[in-house]
Amino acid sequence: MTTFEFIILIVFIGLFISNIVLISVFLHAFMRYMKNSKEGKKEYYELLNREIEKDSIVFLGDSLTEFYRTDEFLREFNIYNRGIAGDTTDGVLDRLESNVIMMKPKKVFLQIGTNDLNENKKPLYIINNIKKIISKLKEKLPNTKIYLLSLYPINSKAMAISKIIVGLRKQTDIEMINSALVTYAKEMNITYIDVFPHLLDEENRLKKEFTVEGLHISLDGYCAITNLLYQYVEE
Repeated sequence: MTTFEFIILIVFIGLFISNIVLISVFLHAFMRYMKNSKEGKKEYYELLNREIEKDSIVFLGDSLTEFYRTDEFLREFNIYNRGIAGDTTDGVLDRLESNVIMMKPKKVFLQIGTNDLNENKKPLYIINNIKKIISKLKEKLPNTKIYLLSLYPINSKAMAISKIIVGLRKQTDIEMINSALVTYAKEMNITYIDVFPHLLDEENRLKKEFTVEGLHISLDGYCAITNLLYQYVEE
């Protein structure tokens, strides 16, 4: 190895290590922000819920719900978006009373679980938590109509960073959860809305035009979702 090649190698190794450190610092800061952000939004929603209109519709979930611009896509309806980016089934259970039940809405649209997968929670754990959420809603809000949305597909090949963004989520786990939710919805006599197949491409992945980076939904994707949900919001 020549001196020049050795210098190039050292520079490359240095850049590689620096990038790892930077990514680690960024991820740590991002996770801290998400934790603080979730707590802040939970408290903010609780405050907002003290002044709400009656006969409201609530959309409950994580970032896939929070980033859904329901105030524009479904502007003619009295909808309150109670999605929180980064939230999990445990998080929804923790804030269910203050963020949803106290509102006494006429309808609740629930979609949650993808972030649990990224925290390495097993499908059965997620399914059981969703059952707890539904059971509590039915117990506390017997006159509220509940709509359970399937988890959305993912695409780890949508772009260069998709595999990192998708993380530990697997399509097979998502399909397993959705399959269990279909059966559970029938048992509980609630409406299950199977959005999953309507977002797939020919290779059984989330369509590129429907996603931002393989996980989150694009405006085109939300248009497709709105077309599916409209009849349930309207009924």
